[in-house]
Amino acid sequence: MSFTNKINIYFDTMGCAKNLVDSEYALGGLRAAGFALTEDPFAAQVVVVNTCGFINDAKQESIERLLELAALKQEGECLLLAATGCLVQRYRQELPAELPEVDLWLGTEEYDQLPERLWQALAEVTGQKLAKLQKAAGAKQTDGGCAALPPRVLLTPPYTAYLKIAEGCSNRCSFCAIPNIRGPLRSEPLAELLAEAARLKEAGVQELCLIAQDTTAYGRDLPEHKPLLPQLLRELDKLGFGMLRLLYAYPEGIDDELLAAMRDCPTVCHYLDLPLQHVNAAVLRRMNRRLNRESIEQLLAKIRAYLPDAALRTTFMVGFPGETEADFEELLDFAAAAQLDWAGVFQYSPEEDTPAAAMPEQVPDEVKARRYNQLTAVLADAGAARREQQVGACLPVLLEQPSLDVPGYFEARSEYQAPEVDGLIYVQNLDGCLTEKQIGSWLTVEVAVAEGYDLLAVPSDGAKPQKHNKRA
Repeated sequence: MSFTNKINIYFDTMGCAKNLVDSEYALGGLRAAGFALTEDPFAAQVVVVNTCGFINDAKQESIERLLELAALKQEGECLLLAATGCLVQRYRQELPAELPEVDLWLGTEEYDQLPERLWQALAEVTGQKLAKLQKAAGAKQTDGGCAALPPRVLLTPPYTAYLKIAEGCSNRCSFCAIPNIRGPLRSEPLAELLAEAARLKEAGVQELCLIAQDTTAYGRDLPEHKPLLPQLLRELDKLGFGMLRLLYAYPEGIDDELLAAMRDCPTVCHYLDLPLQHVNAAVLRRMNRRLNRESIEQLLAKIRAYLPDAALRTTFMVGFPGETEADFEELLDFAAAAQLDWAGVFQYSPEEDTPAAAMPEQVPDEVKARRYNQLTAVLADAGAARREQQVGACLPVLLEQPSLDVPGYFEARSEYQAPEVDGLIYVQNLDGCLTEKQIGSWLTVEVAVAEGYDLLAVPSDGAKPQKHNKRA
């Protein structure tokens, strides 16, 4: 078998936004090494799945996706199926025997090796010499890796992007396998982050979302040995993005200096994603978390003192080992009163090699499911009440796309809604005033109706694109 054209590669990403950024850099390396990127898996000679291995549901989803794409070896043009990412990093020894359909395995520290390893595997599959294969496909010969970091291939819409400011986590929550998978905190140098952000701004990105396993820890492992997130925000603010959004903010790391930076920088969204997990003191101690209900309530009050309009997102876990009905009732009471805008609920999943998996008093699955449903309902009502308060408000929004779900409307988001995880603002296209040319531009709208997780709005400025000036 020989090739006379480019070799197509299809890349599938599972899991979180941090995995997405890994995929973007990996795709940049693959394109630089001569592979042609395709969105059609049936046209790809190489298929790669960047897996997630965080909790049981995510692991199962990644495995099912690998098996689904393995069928392309018979149904499509696929010659090689590769798996990368967290699932591989976590189960490197077990997976090859369980999934013989996969030809190549690379963990979270091996993305830079992917081009070379794929070319070598293709040479073996086709029976050609590596140099001849690459030359026939019009690709560059590899020399053992990439000397410089290639440009990313953004997988997000062109107006939004993620900036991963650190890798790994040193918090050691008793339920979490991330430190085992990704290792301890490793912050990116500030100068490199600013350079990457400037490139994204030049490429037209309007919304920059800062991500890490724990964004508030950024800088603690650098020579300064202190959190540098406030400084990073102030420097990024000077670049003039429409929105700077802070995600995955560990609550213990939110202090006056950070909140002051968020208040003082006009482009920083008044939005915080802070995973609380629980509020009962005994449950939090077993989780190896350092807050309790009183300190959490004090933190929320402090946030709202600095940022009165702040939208707050959190995640809660139900069914943690030893969680009693009284513990859960305390969580329900807090959820009803805390005025949270957005929240996700997870049922505790025992993960291998974590302290919580060996704890006594594991909660039965049927109890977890009941608590999940109860808490989800309470949080949905609380969030809906918060959205009702926005009716009549005028908001700058980032116009995203014509809605397929609500004909006659465009989808948009304000600073109070993160991509993918929160609700949307549906902007009525009155008299055809909105066009696809305006996608990625700013528009002021008036909120007319709150409907579940979403808002319905009408343009309030003649639907003309504008420069973002949410607090000018």
